[in-house]
Amino acid sequence: MTTGRNSADRYISKGRELIKPVVHGVARRALPVVERASGTKYVRERAAGGKGGKKSAAEAQKNAAATARAYRKLAVGLRGGSAEDIDGWNVAPSSQEVAAKERQLARLKAHSTLSESLAKGQPFGPSNIEAARALIAAGFQSEVVSIGLNLCAQPHHEEVGRALLGMAYQRSSEPAVAWAEFAQVDDRDLIVAAAEEYYPTAIDSRGREALPLLERSNESEETQRWSQKAVLRTAESAFCIDAFDHVRTLVDSRLKQDDLDEAVRYELTRMLDWLPGGKHLEPLPTSAGTRNFGVLSYDQPGIRSRNIGDYIQTIASIGHLLRYENLTFSGDKGLTTLFAKLRGSVKEERKYPGPEAELNLVEVYRDGNVYQEIPEDTWYIAFGWYMHDIFGKSFNIPFHPNLRPILLSVFVRYPEMLTPEAIAYLKKYGPVGCRDWQSVALLRAVGVPAFFSGCLTTTVDTLFATPSKDHRAGTLRVDWMKDAKGPNKKQTVTAIRDKSFPENLELARNWVADYAYKYKQVLTSRLHANLPARSVGADVEFEPKNKSDSRFGGLIGINEDEFDAIRNGILDKLSVLLPLIGTGASEDEIYSKWVEITADDMAVADDYLATAQLPVADRAAVAAAVQAAEKPAPENNVTDIVVTVDKGEQALVASAVKAIDDHTSTRYRVWLPADALDSTQVDDIESHLTNGTIRVLPPVTFPGVTDSNDLVQALLPELFADHERLVVIPAAAEVRTDIAELAATDLGEALIAAKHDVRKNRSSGLTLMRRTASAFGDDHVGALKYVFASHAGMNEDFAPFDPQIAVLNPSALRKDGIAERVLGLLSEVTIGYVDALQTAVRGRYAHLDGDWNVRAQWETSPDPKIVNWRGQTRYYGHMALRR
Repeated sequence: MTTGRNSADRYISKGRELIKPVVHGVARRALPVVERASGTKYVRERAAGGKGGKKSAAEAQKNAAATARAYRKLAVGLRGGSAEDIDGWNVAPSSQEVAAKERQLARLKAHSTLSESLAKGQPFGPSNIEAARALIAAGFQSEVVSIGLNLCAQPHHEEVGRALLGMAYQRSSEPAVAWAEFAQVDDRDLIVAAAEEYYPTAIDSRGREALPLLERSNESEETQRWSQKAVLRTAESAFCIDAFDHVRTLVDSRLKQDDLDEAVRYELTRMLDWLPGGKHLEPLPTSAGTRNFGVLSYDQPGIRSRNIGDYIQTIASIGHLLRYENLTFSGDKGLTTLFAKLRGSVKEERKYPGPEAELNLVEVYRDGNVYQEIPEDTWYIAFGWYMHDIFGKSFNIPFHPNLRPILLSVFVRYPEMLTPEAIAYLKKYGPVGCRDWQSVALLRAVGVPAFFSGCLTTTVDTLFATPSKDHRAGTLRVDWMKDAKGPNKKQTVTAIRDKSFPENLELARNWVADYAYKYKQVLTSRLHANLPARSVGADVEFEPKNKSDSRFGGLIGINEDEFDAIRNGILDKLSVLLPLIGTGASEDEIYSKWVEITADDMAVADDYLATAQLPVADRAAVAAAVQAAEKPAPENNVTDIVVTVDKGEQALVASAVKAIDDHTSTRYRVWLPADALDSTQVDDIESHLTNGTIRVLPPVTFPGVTDSNDLVQALLPELFADHERLVVIPAAAEVRTDIAELAATDLGEALIAAKHDVRKNRSSGLTLMRRTASAFGDDHVGALKYVFASHAGMNEDFAPFDPQIAVLNPSALRKDGIAERVLGLLSEVTIGYVDALQTAVRGRYAHLDGDWNVRAQWETSPDPKIVNWRGQTRYYGHMALRR
C-alpha cells in the first residue's frame, strides 16, 4: 500500500525529471554571463583564444588592454606607485593598491567640496563647514584639525576654525571638549551651517542648560534653515534628556515640509511615537486581580532589533511559562494567541502541573521600557544584551519603576552603562545571573553581586517535542564565514522590523524548528544559532569571528556535561521562582528566595574569580635586566626628564629639548633611550643648551619584550631607583612652560600623575581592559583569565589616563611592584606599555592639570603648557590660539 507521503515523493520526483531539460537549457545560456562576472573558466578560455572563439578572444584582449591603460592613466595622477605591467589578464593592481587609490580619491573629493562651494557663491565660513564635514566622513579628521588650527591663528577666520575644531572633536572626544570650541562661535551663519554638530554637542555636554540655545533658534526661525540631518540629530539628543516639548517642536515643524527625505521623515515620524501621547505610552492591557508578566521585546526609540537571535531568546523564555499546565494567560491578544498555539509543542518530559494561576501578559521593551506605560507589579525575566544604547547617548537603566526583574542570563555590553544609579538598581534586584563570565567579572568589579548562569537559549528545547523518529538531514549554514556550499541563512533580517512582535516570535520559533526537525548539522558564527541548535540536538560547529569576544566566556568550548549544567541550572531556578510569581507571592519573598537559590552559584563564582592572577615578571629577572646598568643618581635642584622616542620621532628630539631649555630656568637632565640618537647627534643638541645636559640610558633587554621603547618605560622605576620624582614626555612634545613646574606636581599617595584621557573611546577603564581581552583572538581561555585577574580587587570603574606625559613616583611604583606587573603583561599578553600600565595602576593616579598634555588631534587649549603631537605625524597648524 502506498502512503500519502510516498505518493507525494514520487510526484515531486517526476516533476524534477520533467523540469530538468528546461533548467539545464537556461543554465547553459546563463553560464557565460555568470562566469564572465566572476572571472572563472569561461572568461579565461576566451581570453586565451580557446573555446570562446578567436573573434571574441581578440575583442576581450582589446577591451582588457584599454581598461588597463585607463587605470594607469587615472592612477598615475594619484600619489604612490601603480602596477606597471597590466595587460588586463595576467597582472592586475593589488587590492592594497586599489584601496590606497580609493582613499586618495575620497580625500580629493572631500577637499574639492570647499572650492566647489565657493565657486557656487557660498560664503567662506559655511563652505569650510561643508568641506570639513566631507573630510571627517571620509576619515580625514586630522586634516580638519590642521585646517582649524591654522584658521584659528588668523583673527578674521578664528570662528571658522573653532567651528571646524568643534566638528572634529565631536567625532573623537568627550562632548565637553567639542563644546569648548563651539561655545566660542557667535556667527549665526556658521552656527546654522554647523547645526548638525553644534546643537547635539551643546545638549550632550550641558544637558538642559543648553535648551535656551535651541529655544533661541526656534524663536528666530533659524531651525528652518537647518539641514534635515541637523533636525534629526538635535531631536535625538534632546530626546535623551527628556526635553520632549523641544523634540516635538523640531519634529512637527520639519514634517510639514514636502521636500523632506523619506528616510529622515521615517525617523522623525517614528520618534513621535515615543513622545508622551504616542503609541508606546498607550496603557497596556491588564486584568483586575491578576499578576502582570512581561514578555521581552526589542523596540526602542533609537532602532528596533533585526536580529532573529533576540526573538529566539524570548521564545526560550516563553517555554518556562508554558511548561506549567495549570497556568493560564490573559492580556495582550497577540501574545495569548501565540501562547495557545505554542502550548501544544511543549516537551512531555518538561511539563509540570504547577499552580492554578493566571498571568496577564504584557510586551516589555528591553531597551525602551522607561517610555512605556508599564502596569504596576509587572514581573519578567530580564535576559539578553544590556544595553543597546538609545541614539548612541543614553541607556534604559534603571528600568521602568513598575517592573520587577528576574536578572538571569544577562550580558553587560557597555561598562559605561553602569552609572551609580544603575549599580544601585542592580544591587537592589541582584544577584545578577550573567550569560557570560566576563559580565560576572565586570559587575563584581563595581560591587554588584553576580554569578554565571549561562544563556537562556540552552533551554529553548522545552518548546520542541522530541519526534518519534529523527528525519533531519543535510547541513545548514548560519552566517558561516568559511565555505558557502549548501543552504546559508543570515540571522540579521531587516524585514522583521516591519512585523508585529507575535509574528517575529513565530518566525523565531520556525527558525529553531529547522534545527530541531530539518537539518542534522549547523555551521555558524552566531552564538544564538549555536546554542539553540545545540539545545534541540543538532550537531553544531561554532566558529565565531573572534573567540575572545566578551560575549562568549563560559559558552565556547564547552562539552555536553557543561552545556547540560547550564540548561538544568536555569530550568531549576525558574521552576522555583515562577510558581511564586504566579501565585502572587510578595516582592520580598520572591527576592529572598532568589538570593537563597543562587547562593551556591555565587560561591562558585567567588572561587572561580579568586583563582585568576595577572602575569607578574619574576623579581629576580627584573633585577637582572638592570643589574649591569649604571643607575642615574639624583642631584639636588636638578629636574630629571625622560624623553621617550617612538618610531619616526628621532628628528623631533632636538626641537623638544630646545623648547625645554628655552622655558626652564633651573638645571635639568634629559635622558634618552639608548638607541634614539647617536653620540654625534646628542653632542650637537647638548652644545646648544644653557641649563641642561643630555644623558643616554643604558640598553636593556627582557625575555619576551621586543619593543625597546615599551621596555625602557616599564623599567624606569628600577633604573631611577633612588629618585623621588621623574618627568616623562614624548619627543613629539611642544613645551611652552618651565618643566620644573610639572615636576613639582603634588602626587600625594598616587603612583603617578597623569591627565585623564579625553578621547571618546577611552572613558572607561573596564572597557579598556575588555578591549584588551578581545585581542587574544583564538585564546579565549587566556582572554577570560585576563578579564578575571584584571578586574580582581576593584570596587569601581576608573577613567583611563594618558601616561605619555606624566610625573612618576619611582619609589611608590617599586613598592607596588608595578615594573613586574607591567613586564609580566608585556611579555605574555598582546598589549602595549600604555594599556599595561593602565591595568597595573588602574585608578591610583593623581589628575594632572589638562594644560600639561594637550593632544591637538583631540582637544585645544588657549594657553597650553605642553602640546603633545604624538600620533599626529603630519600637522600644519600650531596651538597659537590666543585672540
